[in-house]
Amino acid sequence: MHYQSGLIYLMIFLVLAIDVFLFWRWKKGGLNRHIPGRTLAILLFAVLPLFSIAGFIYIGYRLPHVDNSLIYRNFGWILFTFLSIYSFKLIYSAFHGGGLLIFKRSSEEKANKRHYPRITRRKFLSQVGIIMATAPFVSLMFGAFRGRFAFYTRHVRLSFPNLPEGFDGVRIAHISDLHLGSFGNNREPLREAVKLINAEHPDLILFTGDMVNNFAGEMDGWESIFSKLKAPMGKFSVLGNHDYGNYSRWQSKAEKAANFDGIIAGQERMGFKVLKNESVILTRNGDSIGLGGVENWGTASYPRNGDLDKTSQDIKGQSFSVLMSHDPDHWDQKVLKHGRFDLTLSGHTHGMQFGIERGDFRWSPAQYVQKRWAGLYQEDDKFLYVNRGLGYHGLPARVGMPPEITIIELSRGASGTEPM
Repeated sequence: MHYQSGLIYLMIFLVLAIDVFLFWRWKKGGLNRHIPGRTLAILLFAVLPLFSIAGFIYIGYRLPHVDNSLIYRNFGWILFTFLSIYSFKLIYSAFHGGGLLIFKRSSEEKANKRHYPRITRRKFLSQVGIIMATAPFVSLMFGAFRGRFAFYTRHVRLSFPNLPEGFDGVRIAHISDLHLGSFGNNREPLREAVKLINAEHPDLILFTGDMVNNFAGEMDGWESIFSKLKAPMGKFSVLGNHDYGNYSRWQSKAEKAANFDGIIAGQERMGFKVLKNESVILTRNGDSIGLGGVENWGTASYPRNGDLDKTSQDIKGQSFSVLMSHDPDHWDQKVLKHGRFDLTLSGHTHGMQFGIERGDFRWSPAQYVQKRWAGLYQEDDKFLYVNRGLGYHGLPARVGMPPEITIIELSRGASGTEPM
């Protein structure tokens, strides 16, 4: 829970810092054109900050003690409201404050004497700030009401010299990070996602963790939807950091264990075989490959329950193997050194649910947190694919980082990628 407490403290600090600055400017008369009335000023500089701080304190107190996902969803919408309003305030403050620091009154008077337009450069910066500040506000609105449900299917073809001939052309549907509690009772978006997956006619469906935010009860009512996912070679899943119930304080170890067992049972009712440091042998056209599923192994405070040796012990005789591991950090820290698995599938990052991807240009705040944060990576003849997630967590929005369905087609040939 430490990262959530830190986030709450950061939000409270930003509320105070931004509103103290803007209130000071309003009292000085620098914002009177934009905030003309006393009532509006009280709303912006007193009521709104107090509600924001009260909301963060309430969530911070309640979050460790809840026994359902409602508070998690409420926290997400409080965070969304905060970012929508305070991203506007922050950018405007930056431009307005920049005008104060850069341009002095004497330079403004000199500009006016030269018969420049009557708008001063300081006022120009303030107005540019207003225009620029609307961009994140509009983006967040789009991300909340459209972006988080704009499912995008990515097709990837990978070739391996050691892939058995019988698996040439096999299609894997890779999905991750559903976080079902974030959807509440809104079933329709993921019902459509299931239709999109089935329309690709995958041979195999692999889910790489974080089925829930924290509680087994989040899966209630979803079994009938995800049981409709069809793949002739089966449906397999692994556990993510959220699937262990570590983000709540339980009355007893037995209660937490019952929640964990419920998460496993819920996935099995959906038709998934949950691999917990286990492996299976898949057969097709007379050939076979290994499929391993490792429990979560992450850096920092995330669970480290993964055991690669145990996971791979039943597939040592296979010439080609696929690994499901929720956290992509595991690939660099352990999987590459282990050397058993040719292709690793991960999730976890969500691409931070925010970013820009245009051609070869990719940027997201996620890249400052994790080395492998989205898409395909290669080291020698080993590959990692990081799915951007099908659901969302925390902020109920996706901006420039749509929910992802990945279709990976395997082919036999020289190691590399091929266009599709």
